[in-house]
Amino acid sequence: MQVRLQQEVHKVVDRDRLPCIEDQQQLPYVTSFIYEVMRFTSFMPLTIPHSTVKDTSIMGYAIPKNTVVFINQWSINHDPAIWSDPETFDPQRFLDAEGSLNKDLTSNVLIFSLGQRRCIGEEIAKMQLFLFTALLAHQCNISADPAQTVTLDYLYGLTLKPHAYSIAVSLREDMTLLDAATASFSEEVKGD
Repeated sequence: MQVRLQQEVHKVVDRDRLPCIEDQQQLPYVTSFIYEVMRFTSFMPLTIPHSTVKDTSIMGYAIPKNTVVFINQWSINHDPAIWSDPETFDPQRFLDAEGSLNKDLTSNVLIFSLGQRRCIGEEIAKMQLFLFTALLAHQCNISADPAQTVTLDYLYGLTLKPHAYSIAVSLREDMTLLDAATASFSEEVKGD
């Protein structure tokens, strides 16, 4: 998967600049990888608590006013009625036969809640995830420590956290592009 991410980024961005948000439409595999990470991990398995403001019913179940409710996002993101082979990590599931992002499927990933109470930071979080993932693919090689067994088990709490394990991160080339971007950003901030 890392090689495919790197190849897609390289095809669009090459090595003369860093990835930017304008590249997102041309990097469907990067975006599909992010959606699969969100779906598969469901790091926020339940939404924050909400309360019903009136007596209501959902699918025939009566829910009285002032009842605390949660949405089980993990269950939705692992529902075999929605996802084929939901326990397998497969970014390809979000791409159609032509390799384009299937937006009908991406809209099924539930990680930022729903409706008018959904996370107001959803879009900026997705942009940051895209930029971070594309930048890592562009600049780094990441590998697991061969002396450790990597599992996909979690530590459970309000969020799901992976067990600690070591990775090795190496630059694909030198820091020239990152240093230039940092210097440019510093100059912009000073100018404000």
